[in-house]
Amino acid sequence: MNRISGNLASLAPRALLALLCAAGLAAGAAAETLRVRAGESISRAIARAAPGSVIEVEPGVYHEALVVDTPGITLRGVVRGSERPVLDGRGKLNDGVIASASPFAISGFGVRRYKGNGVTTQGVDGALFRDLVVDDTGLYGVYPVQSRNITVVHCTVTRVRDAGIYVGESERALVAYNEVHRNVAGIEIENSNDTEVRDNLVYDNTAGILVFVLPGKVLKEARRNRVHSNWVVRNNTRNFGDPESTVGSLPAGIGILVMGADDSVVEGNWVKQNRSVGIGLIRLAEEDAAQDPEQEPFADRNRIGFNYLSQNGDNPHRDVKSQYGGGGDFAWDGSGRDNCADLSDAVQRVGAPLRGCPDSGSPDSPLGPGAGPVEGGGANGSGALAAAPAKRAKIGAAPANTEGADAVVRLRGMRFVPKHISVRPGGTVAWVNDDAVAHTVTSGSGTRVLAAPLASPFLARGDVYRHAFAKSGVFEYLCLPHLDQAPMRGATVTVAP
Repeated sequence: MNRISGNLASLAPRALLALLCAAGLAAGAAAETLRVRAGESISRAIARAAPGSVIEVEPGVYHEALVVDTPGITLRGVVRGSERPVLDGRGKLNDGVIASASPFAISGFGVRRYKGNGVTTQGVDGALFRDLVVDDTGLYGVYPVQSRNITVVHCTVTRVRDAGIYVGESERALVAYNEVHRNVAGIEIENSNDTEVRDNLVYDNTAGILVFVLPGKVLKEARRNRVHSNWVVRNNTRNFGDPESTVGSLPAGIGILVMGADDSVVEGNWVKQNRSVGIGLIRLAEEDAAQDPEQEPFADRNRIGFNYLSQNGDNPHRDVKSQYGGGGDFAWDGSGRDNCADLSDAVQRVGAPLRGCPDSGSPDSPLGPGAGPVEGGGANGSGALAAAPAKRAKIGAAPANTEGADAVVRLRGMRFVPKHISVRPGGTVAWVNDDAVAHTVTSGSGTRVLAAPLASPFLARGDVYRHAFAKSGVFEYLCLPHLDQAPMRGATVTVAP
């Protein structure tokens, strides 16, 4: 039995700030915007860039491995429709981008075919990864390590042998609005504190979202991490990682797994069709804990709030079946202190029984008992999702405020009403959710999700999302959790004089 399934089995901040300020004062006048055109070298532009410079890169294919050690560099890919600059390692280069100076930002790039990693930061304070399309980049796709104040948004990561998005030994990170699929692990938060993982589409990985502590790390804890409002579905892909690694030993079919972490909150997620376990809470394996006596191995004070759990555990991996006798929506190994879970009666539990959370169902709880989503409601009666994570609408709440909107779309009866609207450039559209289930307003073409311009959070009943359209064009959108239902995709806003 492998390690996981057996249990589911530098500069001080002031010095760094002073250094950055000094560098900014010395080179502020030299900061500039450099343009790299197809056929030119991005590395050469980085080498001559002053601190604080922006390097804009035209669409094209660039066979380079980039190293950024100048403070304040922004790598900005120029995106024109489906065209963007692509870093292509051709299966020969090790890492797409390594940044080690603070702050650092990268956006608008494709990154593919690297042997080691896609885009990584090491020891960076202020790291922004936005609108990246990462595919087949070795062990990790987006990979901030020993960094802080991290933002990873609107990235798509596929076919990575360890974790698509990995935040390791870091402090304060936001991972939101990303699409990760066909990786071993979709999103992994490892030995990190104060991260928020929300509004991500995580599917067809071996495991969806992991919050771990592992031995042998400089930072020996994972505290105060919050995983909420994610779509974690069908993570049943065969594990194709290194079998000697921790993630490479994961049994397929896991939605969300908290291992050895403390003070985690997991709530308001849609976790469905993961064949082994929907949500698991376990300790670090004894053989792993023995490698690092300083590492406290138990998961303590974790709160599993209300999550939408359905159709998990129907065909568990053999190791999960051996450990628990079968799969389920929720599994706990019985270890750790002061953990709790708010689980509905319909949730299939395996492992040890876990007490309910003391303030379950209070007004401050994200969802109380009986407020969860329901199945059905699809146009074809297929039982597709009819709800997603959301806060409970307040009884007697005031009508949704659409004042100042040039057009209003109601999300009503599992439809956009009206489905097609027109506004002038500069016009504002307001979307109002009238349904008892949650929706999103997300840019997309057919069932393909796009990063912009529309990217609402999950909208509960009565919530309003607004967007002002500055440019002319036809903007198609969909509802992310219901994209399998035809009435909830293919809606458009036409912007014309």
